[in-house]
Amino acid sequence: MDTLRWQPGLKFQSSDFSIDTATNNVFADIVIHYEYAFQPLKAGNYLPIVHAYAILNRKTATLPDSSERTLRYVQLLFDLSGYQSKLIEWKTFELGELNEKVAPIKPTMDRIFLEATNEVSQLKKDMIEQLSQPDNTQAMAEWEAKLADLLHNTPEIIEEKNVGDFQIGLFAGITRSIFTGKTKDHFTDATGFDFGFNFDIKRSRFELDMNLGFNKTKKELQGKGDWPATMKTHFASIEVTYGVKIHKNKWLAVPYIGLAINEFTPAKSDKDDKRRVDGYSPVVGFELNRLFKDMHEPQEKASFFYRIRASVSPANLIKNYSGTQFNLKVAVGFDVAKVRSRMVKRM
Repeated sequence: MDTLRWQPGLKFQSSDFSIDTATNNVFADIVIHYEYAFQPLKAGNYLPIVHAYAILNRKTATLPDSSERTLRYVQLLFDLSGYQSKLIEWKTFELGELNEKVAPIKPTMDRIFLEATNEVSQLKKDMIEQLSQPDNTQAMAEWEAKLADLLHNTPEIIEEKNVGDFQIGLFAGITRSIFTGKTKDHFTDATGFDFGFNFDIKRSRFELDMNLGFNKTKKELQGKGDWPATMKTHFASIEVTYGVKIHKNKWLAVPYIGLAINEFTPAKSDKDDKRRVDGYSPVVGFELNRLFKDMHEPQEKASFFYRIRASVSPANLIKNYSGTQFNLKVAVGFDVAKVRSRMVKRM
């Protein structure tokens, strides 16, 4: 890697630097990166969210030699920067909840960065002054102990994200409806498109699943008009269901029950065509989701999934042509949920 990110316990090796014996100077190319956002609260209040970390650029960092003394010195510089990054996060955490009108986010964070920079700059100045003395063995040990104490006594702050109880999802795919009984006697099985929405509250899932399939009549029948044999038809179905989410790792299972609305119509019909065969029926089923990707925004989380959904209507109650109906649906989609962030102290 071209860079090293500071973390507790990280120790330099000579291979982390370029060695230039033509110079007596230590060039530790260390920078502090930081970024901030805020979590909106009620009444114009907010919580500041900040991330800060120290980075060493290995491609440009140069030492005059690889002696233990030189490595200890540059390690002190890196640990000072690591302390600065922790100090920025700790000072931000101590601010707590703020009001945007009283303390706008940018000036507030600029002040935090300046305070941390000034404090560490003074420490660095004192350290360099003491270590510039010819016999600095004891001073170096004292600074190593001092920095170890500063790092240990400065709490570690992390961002904690909590996904909201409510989320909404969209999906689309293909479906196959298999008919039995009198329905199968008059219509072929239907294949088509599936699409819908789900609304989740905690572990409950409410779903509207719609599909449009394509099939044919098997033989002539009468129903608000003449349906000749082998006529192309459309089969439309809507399932309104309630299910319970069972989540484990990347898998989500949802057993559900609900109501289905089913309808056959001629494929080539106009608004004056009265031919229609429909019915309402209970439906039970099971869906299995495989989550394959998450996308995080400061205040939102989107989860992408593959889904297989199987359901059965014990009796579709289509007038004069009822029978048991099986539905198999394969789809891809995504769920979106609000995310609330806060800074917490790691114990």
